[in-house]
Amino acid sequence: MKDTIGLINMQVDNPLKELNEDRPLAAMPFAGKYRLMDFVLSGMVNAGIETVGLLLPKHARPVLDHVRSGKEWNLAHKDDGLFYLPMEVDEIAQPVTGDIGAYYRNLRFAEVGSKRYLVLSYCRTLHNIDYDRVLHSHRQHNADVTLVYKKLPEARPGKAYVVNVAADGRITGIAEKDKVAAGENLFMEALLIDCNIFTNAVRQAYAQGKQNFFTEVIGAELKRLRVFGYGYSSYAARITSIPDYYKASLDLLNLDNLRTVFKPGLHIRTKIKDEAPAKYMEEALARNCIIANGCVIEGQVENSILFRNVRVGKNACVKNSVIMQRAVIGEDAQVDCVICDKNVLIQPEAVLQGTKDKPLCIAKYGDK
Repeated sequence: MKDTIGLINMQVDNPLKELNEDRPLAAMPFAGKYRLMDFVLSGMVNAGIETVGLLLPKHARPVLDHVRSGKEWNLAHKDDGLFYLPMEVDEIAQPVTGDIGAYYRNLRFAEVGSKRYLVLSYCRTLHNIDYDRVLHSHRQHNADVTLVYKKLPEARPGKAYVVNVAADGRITGIAEKDKVAAGENLFMEALLIDCNIFTNAVRQAYAQGKQNFFTEVIGAELKRLRVFGYGYSSYAARITSIPDYYKASLDLLNLDNLRTVFKPGLHIRTKIKDEAPAKYMEEALARNCIIANGCVIEGQVENSILFRNVRVGKNACVKNSVIMQRAVIGEDAQVDCVICDKNVLIQPEAVLQGTKDKPLCIAKYGDK
């Protein structure tokens, strides 16, 4: 896919404001040592895409701090590589609806390299797509656009796009729904499109005052364009709320889901931090957990995810929870169904209880 560029749109509303208001969704910690952006970015790099642009959100510092030069993703090149595409001043002062304006202002990125294809994705869906297969499907159908979708085994709440797929793989309809029913095809917010079609469509749509690229351009041109679907059959999770994030996190404690997301040969890359392995003290107990480097466990941890440098004190019990980096669980504390932001201190003997449908969120006061 060296004739392909990648574009990741991080300019979406943060559905996890209850946990951290200013951290963009793309930079949300996930799976012990990763960020949600790592999965999308790694998928593009694994396919051999050498040029990737990041449409930065309003609060871009967490993204910049995490990705830096792109070295960990092998994108620190002299010519191609990683491109930061920041928001314009007027976009920050007066946010606009939709994504067409952002694409129009950054069309030069899609044109300079004279590449044939463009992979466009958001960071709201957790997946590990093999874009090589998407490209093969795109070429076999002689498609103009190929949308990645997944047939849902069960219903899921939250607004999302569903697509109708004909027997030959062609997309015949696109609709936005408040709830996706079991058996419907969820659009995974990832698509492959010919660069010329993308740039021409964006220019025309911007001139006509359109706002949403997927519905007002792709959806409106289904009869004129050859739009096909690529069915993704592995584990995927769409994150549009706190319960979505909590469920997707604990889903990785299932070994089958974990192996699907972290596939051999399709590695997930992230920012490297050289730290000591987790340390388990004499009375420590851990069952069915993901525990990252640098943790010190003196108490009990069960069905939970602990990020780097978390400390669990003596006689403390952590169950069904997501504890982010550098958090401290005090001695004799009881934590169940909790999402704890980074650098948070849980006082000794504290009792924090949420539910699996509504986990308790502990945000760090004053943290940005």
